Amino acid sequence: MQPMTVIRNWQLDQLRRSPIILGHILETTPQEDTITFRDGGDGWTVLEVVCHLHDFERARLTIEKDFPDLPDLDADQAVIDGNYNAQNLDAMYAEWRTRRDVLLAFYTARSEEDWERPATHTRRGRFTLHDQLFLTVWHDNNHLDQIVKILDGRITG
Repeated sequence: MQPMTVIRNWQLDQLRRSPIILGHILETTPQEDTITFRDGGDGWTVLEVVCHLHDFERARLTIEKDFPDLPDLDADQAVIDGNYNAQNLDAMYAEWRTRRDVLLAFYTARSEEDWERPATHTRRGRFTLHDQLFLTVWHDNNHLDQIVKILDGRITG
């Protein structure tokens, strides 16, 4: 078994790659397609997914407070409340990249003790900073896959 520091570095590397992958997808996609085609026909658009990624990162709470309660946001309601499909794609993507850089700096500055600090997640129970890192990588991959399926749907749907 690999030491946790090695596994964590693999995860951090993936967090660095996700914005680059998304950037390549967006630069080859007509902007009109990012607000027109939806996941499953009535799900999110590419722009709504990008806005969701932008709003997802919140790991600092675990370090800044003792045993914080992590919010379980209603993502579909946030899409509506934030009028995500009317946002500027380039601005949201750029802001997400900036937030990701800040998140990576935050993660890389953590001590070993920080990684095991507990928080409480509404649905998942006890949730450490390690858990949050792994969930963020999964979250990125899940939504990159969603974007590819949305864009594939313009061809096959």
